[in-house]
Amino acid sequence: MLGVNIGKTKVTAPEDAAADYAYSATRLAPYASYLVVNVSSPNTPGLRDLQSTEALRPILVAVRQAADAVVTDRKAPLLVKIAPDLADEDVDAVADLAVELGLDGVIATNTTIAHDRGPGGVSGPPVRQRAVEVVARLHARAGEDLVIIGVGGIESDADARALLRAGATLLQTYTGFVYQGPGWVARLNASLD
Repeated sequence: MLGVNIGKTKVTAPEDAAADYAYSATRLAPYASYLVVNVSSPNTPGLRDLQSTEALRPILVAVRQAADAVVTDRKAPLLVKIAPDLADEDVDAVADLAVELGLDGVIATNTTIAHDRGPGGVSGPPVRQRAVEVVARLHARAGEDLVIIGVGGIESDADARALLRAGATLLQTYTGFVYQGPGWVARLNASLD
């Protein structure tokens, strides 16, 4: 399975974001098991501004149309990845938009910029609690209408279980994998069985 995460380039003006995302979808959707519209990376200037539903709607519509135009033998699942730093009402708005547009899911959450460690995002334990809160909020808002991929601070089976109890359908990990090695995912899966 291959998930493809797409985001606009730093030189693309916000008003051209939908076209930039659509271009990426056109090029990559044929190879993707699923597509992720990333509007939450802190490393691309202005990208997080695209999380507002006014900015996000045309992007998601353009990506869905582009993917459908080039992948005709199946429907490529489409998800959106959001930041942990969104206010609760913005999380609700993204959930509502995702359901309205028929998205397949939401990935919650990316890295946080709510730290004092310099520029860029921080992952791992500093994101854990907010990731659980965002997943719970998405699940309360959308129920079973969306796949929710829980991400953020998973270092143990207790962390994974907290996201699953909050409503995550699937889990994604990065920092735990980096620090605990390639066998860690298999050990985590076994402990959750």
